[in-house]
Amino acid sequence: MGFVNEGLNHLIMPHQVPRKRKEKEKWPEKLPDDGQKTSKSNQNVGFWGEDSENTSRVSKPRNDPSGEKRSLLRGCFCRCLHSLKWVVFLLVLPAILNHASLYKEAEYLKPQGELLSVGLEDHKMFIRCSGEGEPTVILDAPTGMSSDVWCLVQPRIAKFTRVCSYDRTGLGFSSSYPYQFPKHDDDDDDDTPGPTSSKMASSITKGQESTTERMVDDLHSLLHINYTDTKPPFLLVGSELGAANAMFYAQMFEKEVSDIVLIDPLVEGIFEIDEAVLEQFWYGHLVPTLQSLQLSAAIGLTRLGLMFGLVEQPIRGEVISETVQARQKYLMCLPRHIRAAVEEYFWANKSLSQIKTAYKVKPFPQNVSVTVITGNYYDEELPSQLNKVWAKATQKLVSSIHPSAKHLLINGADHHMLYRNPNAVVEPIKKLVKHWRQRHSKSSKGG
Repeated sequence: MGFVNEGLNHLIMPHQVPRKRKEKEKWPEKLPDDGQKTSKSNQNVGFWGEDSENTSRVSKPRNDPSGEKRSLLRGCFCRCLHSLKWVVFLLVLPAILNHASLYKEAEYLKPQGELLSVGLEDHKMFIRCSGEGEPTVILDAPTGMSSDVWCLVQPRIAKFTRVCSYDRTGLGFSSSYPYQFPKHDDDDDDDTPGPTSSKMASSITKGQESTTERMVDDLHSLLHINYTDTKPPFLLVGSELGAANAMFYAQMFEKEVSDIVLIDPLVEGIFEIDEAVLEQFWYGHLVPTLQSLQLSAAIGLTRLGLMFGLVEQPIRGEVISETVQARQKYLMCLPRHIRAAVEEYFWANKSLSQIKTAYKVKPFPQNVSVTVITGNYYDEELPSQLNKVWAKATQKLVSSIHPSAKHLLINGADHHMLYRNPNAVVEPIKKLVKHWRQRHSKSSKGG
């Protein structure tokens, strides 16, 4: 039977050789160790259990260089993304916290005073008045500083006359000037010819240059608003750029001014003395430094610098109240305030040119007395050469520009005398007020 079966198998499937196939599939007698078994199975067995030779067209080798490179790049990208997440977090978080802090601090750090609309409804300026009597003393702060600089001077003056200090546009608690008049919906239908048409008026921009001309125009409007009880004559007291504003105001509105007091004034031509060294320092150091502070305030780094003692507020000293110091820190972190300071410094040269032009148009009024106050100490924050330039400019002011001016040299005072030696400023003002009242009393009796 075995023979028959074997013969039948040959007759039915002569091409198959079962015995040989069975021998091929026979399990090996000796199994290799684990390492050899694994490597052999990986080499000979395909994805579906077939020989690797038959499946080489489908499967890819595991040691592909391009795959390893892609994997490496993917890992580097994930690590960079993770690091970038923390960098963005550290940059955004201080800005968010600074903005939230400014929103809260603006409420309880605002000094006593009024916010009055000047010109346009959106343009509001801060003014603070105290005391009673005539003439009214108007205090104009140094370049890029708020009215806090008069924190020790104003209370002393308020004891014998009325005195007002204010923040120029954009500084302190005064809003920035709106860059464009509001445009109404019916402006497009306005075909009125001429320069006074509302269509043209809607495109007029104003206030893009923080110059003396614009500052004096703002101050004049502020002082003549009905909400305030200030009235001429005014005794104008200004420091640095504020002194330039006082001169320009007296030139434009001479009937409203009785006297001007110039403290360390910015004088026309100061940027041309000694080969323009002050101009180089002004625009090469001061303006870029303020621009950096503006960026630092916007991203919240200034607040961190103040917290860790790396940045100091401009008005400081043992006699300065904690409220004023806190308000100065607040303003240092306020980008709008720093931006206004940058603009005042940037347009300072043009402001002095405007004063020069005004003096050419008409002479300075003779009925306005001029008092110049300077210290005999140099400013330690300025190089010695620049202090000499400032002294030369002051000498030019009292010798040629205002030869009849009274020059007071304060012993032991410097550019910070407003809050370091306030009595040196108050006493000359007190004498001027007394002198005006004597003259006014005599004229009243004579009338």
